[in-house]
Amino acid sequence: MSDIKEIKSIRIVPYTLMNSSISAVVGLIYAVILVIILGVVGVFLPSSLGITAGAIASLAVAVIILLPVGSFIFSVTQSFLTALIYNVFVPRLGGIKLDLVDLKEIIGVPVVPFALMLSAISATLVFLAMLIIGPILLIGLQGAAIASVYQGATIPGLGSIGALGIVGLLIMVIGVPIVMFIVSFIMTALAAIFYNLLAPKIGGIEFEFEALKEKLYGINSIPPIKLALIASIVMAIINLIFELISTVSSIAMGSSAAAGVISLLINVVFNFVIVFILYAIMAVLYNYLAPRIGAVKLELE
Repeated sequence: MSDIKEIKSIRIVPYTLMNSSISAVVGLIYAVILVIILGVVGVFLPSSLGITAGAIASLAVAVIILLPVGSFIFSVTQSFLTALIYNVFVPRLGGIKLDLVDLKEIIGVPVVPFALMLSAISATLVFLAMLIIGPILLIGLQGAAIASVYQGATIPGLGSIGALGIVGLLIMVIGVPIVMFIVSFIMTALAAIFYNLLAPKIGGIEFEFEALKEKLYGINSIPPIKLALIASIVMAIINLIFELISTVSSIAMGSSAAAGVISLLINVVFNFVIVFILYAIMAVLYNYLAPRIGAVKLELE
């Protein structure tokens, strides 16, 4: 028997710690893959380029250190703000709702609450980022425009961009978050729609909940294959839609139809495989880390 549960709040510290830990491990995996690629490429590089084995080794060490650490720090900030913004927005927008069978399997996600909350969080994060990046970018552009005038160099369009001033800042601080909200709403709504169509047929995401106290539940584990399968299929369908639009547009402009179809198929299959592997790894990491650093905790009502 299914029951609609609303996520009323997310415990910030466990959510942040779990997300950032998973991001750090995934970053380490990416770093190892990149180092292997660097090593293979380094073997075939001609000596005339002057790239030594020591330089490649130094770069590899930097990648191994910086990518996991950078992923961890970025994820700490993003995860903390995401959980905080979610908890602040719930009384105003309503929380994400889950249609759960036996408080375990998610067989449906009401589309509007899901899309509205996630797009609002995305827009808010972009707004906060633009408050920092916007002024820095405009000052840099204006400085480059002034320097180019004094040096007698003319870079097409740089002067007009640097002169935008407050208008440019408003575009970045207000316009960009609005665009992010619209794009995120469409994408998350499509994801929820396709999830709702597929979950009853192939099985939805499952959580092993543990009741901690009244209305508070911890997610002890997540079956990796079920999560990876439905996530990869949903993302592949969304990717297929946008790739179809891009392919049709390219063909209409004179590109080869055969090449467009082949590229579409390769992109969709590649996207499916990558998403499947990534989500499976994330679920495995979650199941390994949950007993050690603490599970994500949600208030369900």
